[in-house]
Amino acid sequence: MEQNKHGQDIVLPELGSQNHCWTKLKTLQIEDCQLLKYVFANTLSQGFPLLESLYLKNFPQLLQVFSSTEERDVIGDHILLNVPFLKNLEVSNCPQISCFIVQAQLIEELVLSNVGNSRQLCNTDVPVLNEGCIVVGNHEEVFQVQGGYSFSSIKKLKLRNLFEARVIWNDFAQVATLENLTTLTLSDCKKLRYIFSPMMARSLSHLVDLFIEGCEEIERIILAKDQVSSSSSNGDTSHQPKSFRNLTRITVTNCKNLNSLFPFGLFPVLSKLESLIVERNSKLEQVFELEEKVEVVAKEKMKFYNLERLLLEELPGLIQFCPKGYHFVFPKMMELKVRDCPKLTTGFFIDSQAFVHCKTKLVEQDAVEESTTVQNAIFNENIDWSRWLRKSQLPHIT
Repeated sequence: MEQNKHGQDIVLPELGSQNHCWTKLKTLQIEDCQLLKYVFANTLSQGFPLLESLYLKNFPQLLQVFSSTEERDVIGDHILLNVPFLKNLEVSNCPQISCFIVQAQLIEELVLSNVGNSRQLCNTDVPVLNEGCIVVGNHEEVFQVQGGYSFSSIKKLKLRNLFEARVIWNDFAQVATLENLTTLTLSDCKKLRYIFSPMMARSLSHLVDLFIEGCEEIERIILAKDQVSSSSSNGDTSHQPKSFRNLTRITVTNCKNLNSLFPFGLFPVLSKLESLIVERNSKLEQVFELEEKVEVVAKEKMKFYNLERLLLEELPGLIQFCPKGYHFVFPKMMELKVRDCPKLTTGFFIDSQAFVHCKTKLVEQDAVEESTTVQNAIFNENIDWSRWLRKSQLPHIT
């Protein structure tokens, strides 16, 4: 690629007839081309058999990867990019681009950020959509899945400013998995309704980092059992455990309709959780929610063995961090911040071993069961506690 004397990016036309120049290409990265509308001539659409990485960033005028050879609007072209060995794909800040379709079973990292609207694809009869594929564009479903297709090679998935996205994968993704996914980042996907179905959540045993920001329509991260449609469920899921056993860092911010973070049944598999940051979610009432109204029989302590950092800030609707009757212990807690949570009924304190604890207030008739010391825990005041501080803000309770 070169620039003309006016600084305008151009594609060398002679490359279109030299397909052999591209047969061994493994990495293609193009950035900051302000006037570029097409990257290649259409004759190169079959010319990347060994391409492993494709990065297209900051193209305000880009319409398509390949130019059209016919006199028609390119928005109507659904180009299949023939890249069987593609591992890394990033398309960022290309607001005018029309969609293109990728079938890449080896893809490991996918980044889609501020790409053009391809909502019309959902009503288009494209035969390849009957198979597993990724449609690069801003549309209702990120992954188009039919049958048993698996995206098990994907390790990092980052989606940003996809304003039309309502689901990440469609209801036909009954056995499609992301079993090797380690990082999931979702930012400003304004219409996204939920992230995981119960079935999909069970496949995420390798997920380490979960970052969610500005997804305004999300009410819950994992779809409730009573919200699972018959088309997306293979029978009863109530007794099938969810799997997040490697989840280490969770950050959820600016999701104004989020009501709860996780079902309480997820607690046993969060053994590796090190950092939990929950900020500016105005309707959040519970972090760990009891999905069914079950009677609390045992009040034994439940330990987050590895949680070192807990931040709960600007959560005006937050009522409880843990369900009533439960007692959480954080042996390795290094930093605890609670700020602007005026309704919080979960109290924090430390014991003689300097372990951080938290409990939620019982209803008035059961309050007599609480010791007076626990009642003196900090419940709805701001807390800025660090193990490194010489003076602790948390009350010592034995």
